[in-house]
Amino acid sequence: MENQQKHKRRINWLFVAFGLTLAYVVLLGGFLLPATLQCEGAVWLWQKYLSCRPANELGDFLSGAFAPVAFLWLVAAVLIQAQELKAQREELTLTRQELADSRDVMKEQAEQARNQAIQAQRQADFIGEQTENLKRQAEDYYRERQDRIFDEALRALHKSVVLQLSNASFQVPTTEGTVIGRFGDYRNMEPEQAMHEMRGSLQNLDRSIAKLRPREKLSLPSGPISTLSDALEKLIEMRTGLSPSHQIKFDSLGLVTSRECAKSVIDKEQVHAAAR
Repeated sequence: MENQQKHKRRINWLFVAFGLTLAYVVLLGGFLLPATLQCEGAVWLWQKYLSCRPANELGDFLSGAFAPVAFLWLVAAVLIQAQELKAQREELTLTRQELADSRDVMKEQAEQARNQAIQAQRQADFIGEQTENLKRQAEDYYRERQDRIFDEALRALHKSVVLQLSNASFQVPTTEGTVIGRFGDYRNMEPEQAMHEMRGSLQNLDRSIAKLRPREKLSLPSGPISTLSDALEKLIEMRTGLSPSHQIKFDSLGLVTSRECAKSVIDKEQVHAAAR
């Protein structure tokens, strides 16, 4: 709107010069020429006022007549050029202002984009934290479930296998004499206590068989011990899935040692039976 109003307020110096020239021509032809000396017997304008004059006088007249017109158009040209330069300066000012506004808008957009990037990064970090929390919760749930399964398997082992060895007797003829012993009474013990007691009995039995006399009769509860070895191997495979607290519990029970002793007893018995 402001630019349009400025364009409307501009003076068209070309029309002004043309109007002033026309007015000058009318003044020259209507008032100035009739006041000069007229040629006799002439009809046309040229013949009436100019044909009878000498060349130098005619030149002076024409130069004097057209000098104001030339000066008028020179002034008009200068004014038109000044007006155009002013318009160009105004356009340059508007362009600089628009560029400045554009820079401000771009700065605001860049700031908004940076803020959006920061928010997106925060959301990504939050989602990552939530994902890690869910992952930890899933791992904790899995390990808790594995802990319960391990406890159930330990109780099942106590009921199905360990109780078979409760008060089971064995006789081992060694080079130092015949060792007669029996496993403990595990019926009224908790599974953890029973595993501790049974580990000690298996270690003593394994040490006794290591001193076994050749071709002597060996009396052992081989079936329950062999079953115990296989069952303990399955329990040992569950260790990696347990929680840290249950891994400590697992290590304290000595299940690996009990399995190695049970397997060693069975292997030595088989070797002794083959030798007989």
